Amino acid sequence: MDDKSIGDLYFSWSKNAITQTDKKYGHDCYSIAYNILTNKEDAEESVSDAYMTAWSAIPLRRPSVRSTF
Repeated sequence: MDDKSIGDLYFSWSKNAITQTDKKYGHDCYSIAYNILTNKEDAEESVSDAYMTAWSAIPLRRPSVRSTF
């Protein structure tokens, strides 16, 4: 799924947005978190927290410039 489609899922408040984000970026996010934290459980929790932060930051209206989100 491309980034625009994933963004559309977020802006339509579809919980599938997190699933699709994880499919596309989960490995990279986990690798970065693990390289910093050097603990599997902490890295997994950090990635989950990042997804939930993105979810809770969804604006009520779609911004005119997508990259601002």
